[in-house]
Amino acid sequence: MIVIDAFGETCPKPVIRAMKALAESGADGSVRVLVDNTVAVENLKRLAASKQGSAEVAEVEGGWAVTVSGVPAELAGNPQGTDAALAEAGIACPVPGDGDAAAPAPVARRQVTVFVGSSTFGQGAEELGRILIKGLVYAFSQADEVPHRIVFFNDGARLTCEGSEMLDDIRELERRGCEVLTCGTCLDFHGIKDRLAVGGVTNLYAISEIALGPDKVVTL
Repeated sequence: MIVIDAFGETCPKPVIRAMKALAESGADGSVRVLVDNTVAVENLKRLAASKQGSAEVAEVEGGWAVTVSGVPAELAGNPQGTDAALAEAGIACPVPGDGDAAAPAPVARRQVTVFVGSSTFGQGAEELGRILIKGLVYAFSQADEVPHRIVFFNDGARLTCEGSEMLDDIRELERRGCEVLTCGTCLDFHGIKDRLAVGGVTNLYAISEIALGPDKVVTL
């Protein structure tokens, strides 16, 4: 049995790791996932049901152990891709306290440039915003098709520098072919240009050409 320690990990990471482990486990394999939040427990149960398997939940110190088993060999893999499998299973990552959210619809594939202008995602609770941006960048790095390009600017420039909790995920994006760029003016303003740890430096002229180019532009 494959055991995954997902303590401290937020949605969708425990489910994505479980799906990969099921694909590796072979026929009728089982996966035991240790989690510390109820959202992960419910999503792992949905994953098991979507693959015609079963999920047993047991309390352990600090959280729960969810054992997914009985998944037929032909369903253990992920022929549809991560995004489609998550949507089919009804996997969602609701804001804590908001209850279950509807699964997002699959997004049409096209070349996308993502602009990241903050070290948090959304307005309101700053701590929650940091959790959300970290989970979102991780999800980008695990998607079937990564963005064509990600441009970090303003306070978002901090995310590509030493000390950022997202460096591994951003490096994975770069490894998979995503162009990672950070605004040089922004790095200079914050005094962190010498701490850039991933990707290259760009300027406002280049950013204007990107914004007016053929890519679909998404701004976070």
